[in-house]
Amino acid sequence: MTKENGKKLKKKWIIVPIIIFAVVAIVCALTQNLGKSKPVGIPVTAGAAEQMTLQQLVAVKGNVEGSEKAEIQSTQTAEVKAVYVDEGDRVNKGQLLAVLDSGDLNEQYSKAKITAAESKRKYDDAKLLYEQGALPQNDYLEAKATYESNVLTLDTYDFDKINITSPIAGTVTRINVTVGSNANNTSDNKSMFVIEDLQNLQLKVKVSEYDISKIKEGQTVTITSDVLGEGTASGVVSKIAPSGESKDNSGGSSGTSEKVIPVDINIDNTNKKLIAGVSAKAEILIQKKDNALAVPVDAILQDANDGTEYVFVIKNNKLKKIKVKTGIEGDFNIEVISDKLKSGDQVVLSPTFDLKSGMEVTISDPSAM
Repeated sequence: MTKENGKKLKKKWIIVPIIIFAVVAIVCALTQNLGKSKPVGIPVTAGAAEQMTLQQLVAVKGNVEGSEKAEIQSTQTAEVKAVYVDEGDRVNKGQLLAVLDSGDLNEQYSKAKITAAESKRKYDDAKLLYEQGALPQNDYLEAKATYESNVLTLDTYDFDKINITSPIAGTVTRINVTVGSNANNTSDNKSMFVIEDLQNLQLKVKVSEYDISKIKEGQTVTITSDVLGEGTASGVVSKIAPSGESKDNSGGSSGTSEKVIPVDINIDNTNKKLIAGVSAKAEILIQKKDNALAVPVDAILQDANDGTEYVFVIKNNKLKKIKVKTGIEGDFNIEVISDKLKSGDQVVLSPTFDLKSGMEVTISDPSAM
């Protein structure tokens, strides 16, 4: 073999290992790329079944008021002669709040009282004479009728209209009259006095007709308000009105607007922070269940034909359709009852009707979508 041939052979052997190395590198690269390829399966988002405490609440806003409230007005066109209370004063039932100008009413009453007394004396004399047979019956009956008429006239003098009193015990929260003003001509036609029982506060709310069937007297209520800061107050549903009313006063066509039902909530105002006249939010507890097995609300798929409810559980990247019975529903999660579902199971969120048991899926990251 010549030196020249030997050199060529060496070059060939050098080239062959290079080719082999390149082929191996390409195969490795392809293998790596295949390993990085997207898994096969329908992309779905998933949540988890969890044991948790669930609460069903009805939230509604309203105004805090005294448990009893009286707005006192007068029909008399008369000057206010005296006001005996100030805002914030505690008053008893029947307590005098103000006196109106009676004009010549007192004088007229005094005269009527004298006339009634005189007619009674004449009636008594006539009765005695008639019983003794010394007076004709017609004269006796005339004296009797005169007396009875005078008594009726006396009763027409209603000093309640002059003396303004409180119909309830409570606190004077508003006074809209002053001495010298006209009793029935207050600014903006407001009541002369507003009396409220502030010892016992109520939250007055109006519940939608779609939720009222869930509301029962005795249900517990959590109350929040700006005046409470981060704190809360508790309450109890005390009264549900027997009839509904329009949600607003727009006077829309009958039957088209939503109706609401007034509901009273008695407040336990132990900390004395809530005051009448402020707005507050009530969360009425309808149901509560501890240690309930729950899934996100949007994991439930309901059959449109018979109402049967299902969830799709993901196991080994495959779907399994499981029939469930739903229970109490919270804000974001709902109780599911099934012996085939356990805490920690992954369930498909927002499932569609084209999903079937056995399908392969890929769990997507919703934040990357």
